[in-house]
Order: sequence, then C-alpha cells, then structure tokens
Amino acid sequence: MMFQPQLSTPCRRPAAGFSLIELMVTFVVAAILVALAVPAFRSFLQNDQQWVQQNTLVLGLATARSEAIKRDIPGGVTLCSSTDGATCTDTPWTQGYIVVPTIDPANPAAALTPLQVVGAMPTGSTLTEDNNNLRITFLSNGALNTAALAGPGTVGFTMCDSRGAAQARYSQVKAMGRVIQSPTVGQDLSIPPVALVCP
Repeated sequence: MMFQPQLSTPCRRPAAGFSLIELMVTFVVAAILVALAVPAFRSFLQNDQQWVQQNTLVLGLATARSEAIKRDIPGGVTLCSSTDGATCTDTPWTQGYIVVPTIDPANPAAALTPLQVVGAMPTGSTLTEDNNNLRITFLSNGALNTAALAGPGTVGFTMCDSRGAAQARYSQVKAMGRVIQSPTVGQDLSIPPVALVCP
C-alpha cells in the first residue's frame, strides 16, 4: 500500500506593523502634544533669557559699585551705554553697556580699560532707564553720584521683550547704591506698585 504525501497549505502569519487607523491616531495624538508643548517651551526660553539679561545688568551695577569702593577713585566707576564695548557712547542701553573707571589715578591721561562689557541685547528686547540716564556713576563710598543724574536720586531700569509690558522686569538702584529687583513681573517698586510701560 502506497501512501501519498499530502500537500499542506502553509499557515499565513498576520503582517507585522500598524494599520492605517493606528498610524493616524498616533499622529493626531503627537500633533496635540506638540501643539501644547511648543508655546510652553517658548515661554520658558523667553523667561530664562530675560532672567539672564536682568541678572547681567544687576551684576554690572554690582561690579561698578564694588570697584568704586575697592579702587577708591575720586570720580568713581561708571556703568554706561556703549556700542563699541570700549567707550561710553551715550546710545540706548539696548545696544550694550560697559563698566569703566572714570580715571586711572596712576595715569590720568591713559585710555581706560572697561572692567565689564555687555553686548547688544537680542532682537525684540529693550532696556530703558526711567529718566533716560545713560551713565550711572558710583562714588568711592558706594553711593550713586546723584548730582550727575537726571530726575530723583534713584535709577530705575525696565527690561522688556517681545511679550510686552505684562512680562517686563524692573530693577532699581537706591541713592546709597543698593540694587533692588521688583518681585512682581510687570510692576515697579512703587507703593502701591505701578504697571511697567515698554517702548
């Protein structure tokens, strides 16, 4: 008796991968997550950038004051607006600023070397002083040279970015040289606080 082999049909395995519906659902969920995350991430970056800029300004003010005390220069040390990073140019603060001694007592005729240089601010950012002062000088006792200032014996800086006055930040230098930052975004240090204005 002869046995004939039976031809077996191979089993078909289901195709690996995703169906079109599964892919579409995945893309929709990913698009929703991106739409929610991008604005929050952009706001985080803007806050971080503005925080760095404000702290750089406060550092510049603190450097000018501490160097004025340390060097005991009769004319003090000045924080001033500068476009070239070498001299006071009396241009808008947004274009950059430097910290520079008013004179070198050992060599009064010598060119002064800046102690700190800060370049122009990013596009869309502005830095203004309340009374349009473009030079802030600290005397050897650490106080402001209020005689050289326009307005009252304090200096106030408003820093804005593309988001406008609601997200602006404010720093103030008191007559005795103390630097204070407003704890509330969009408001100054007045009592009661006043909303900031951006150019």
